Amino acid sequence: MTNRLILCVLLVIISPWLLAKELILLHTNDFHGHIQQEGKYAGAAKIAAFVKEIKAQHPAVLLLDAGDAISGTPVSSMFEGEPIFDVMNAMGYDVGLIGNHEFDHGYKKIERFRAIANHPLLTANALGPDGELLGDAPYLLRNLDGIRVGIIGLITETAPTLFSPTGNEGLTFLNPADRLSELVPMLRPKTDVLILLSHIGHEAELVLAEQFQDLDLIIGGHSHTLVQHPVRVGKTLVAQANHYGSHLGLIKIKVPDAGQGSLDIQGDLIAANELPDGDPATQALVSSYEAKVEDQVDIKIAVIRKNYSKIALQPILEDILAEAIGADLGYYNRTGIRDVLSEGDVTARMIWNLEPFGNTLVKLTLSGADLLILLSQEPTLHHAANAIDPERRYQLATNSFIASHATLAFGDAITAVDTGILVRDILIQQIKAKGLQ
Repeated sequence: MTNRLILCVLLVIISPWLLAKELILLHTNDFHGHIQQEGKYAGAAKIAAFVKEIKAQHPAVLLLDAGDAISGTPVSSMFEGEPIFDVMNAMGYDVGLIGNHEFDHGYKKIERFRAIANHPLLTANALGPDGELLGDAPYLLRNLDGIRVGIIGLITETAPTLFSPTGNEGLTFLNPADRLSELVPMLRPKTDVLILLSHIGHEAELVLAEQFQDLDLIIGGHSHTLVQHPVRVGKTLVAQANHYGSHLGLIKIKVPDAGQGSLDIQGDLIAANELPDGDPATQALVSSYEAKVEDQVDIKIAVIRKNYSKIALQPILEDILAEAIGADLGYYNRTGIRDVLSEGDVTARMIWNLEPFGNTLVKLTLSGADLLILLSQEPTLHHAANAIDPERRYQLATNSFIASHATLAFGDAITAVDTGILVRDILIQQIKAKGLQ
């Protein structure tokens, strides 16, 4: 074979990659209102600075969020999530997703979030009482520097069990796999890169990746999973960036010319301490919102001598609630405890971060048998379960989220009395008075 022929053959082989274009995806999930830099959480300004830097250097960049942007901090809770979407505009988001916590203030609030956000909020499977999708669109098609990108948005169909039924009546959540069966074949021929933006959880996303190999990438959320490098399932990669802005996901996708060859996808997570100094304009906006709440929450209430994990806090919170209303015992769902407490000063802000939802204290009266069913929702055996007599009736102190779902599940078999007192107020009062044991 002549040198000229060898050269021609090599050019045919490598030319798609010589002309390859690069798509850069930056992603977050389960941000939960953590716009202020704090400890291991980057805050909005640091993320914004990095995003601006990357967008200035590359023609094809998207910043995506995989849901649960709100509910987790005082500034989010006091203003029902609205400041978070305003700050996300400053951060430069291009695409967002409706997660289960976007329903915390009722589904009608989502329309307000959509009005504030400069970016579309996707959902292909969350429908309102009128049967219409609650997001801006089920999917998004974008052309970036000649790269055809498709993004489908999906939420877990178990969402109704994850928020209060009040203000969320009549909603329908379609099966994610069924929706993908409809959308993937339709969008695949129109795209060079097809992405699922998912608020379903990492394990379920791995299953979807195996089922839908025409998806190039799943950017996930909901399970708060730290996936340092995307997990490959066949031809599909699955990513997730922990929670609260502790990490920013960075994915680089090389797209060969003219559709020749497969995509080259590389991904990593950037920790908060690896991000640049905060963007001043974004920080100014964050500070303006934080100034509206700091007088109420940046108040020292106690000093603790050790660290408390969420697991360690659960029985403590339950005892505090039970004592507050003279109940036989307390039950606080572990997933409702949203932060830990660390050794040192405890402020009211920390309790707001721990209980950001505004749940009230409720006394339930129910049989031991029904109580055991209720406690079985925990991922591990509840510490009080072995002492419960199925034949006896109990008074249980719990939060309004648990009470609302228990009332739906057990009907007239239980009675519920809502005290109207905020759980976080009780916690602040008791911790201020007695500390933590």
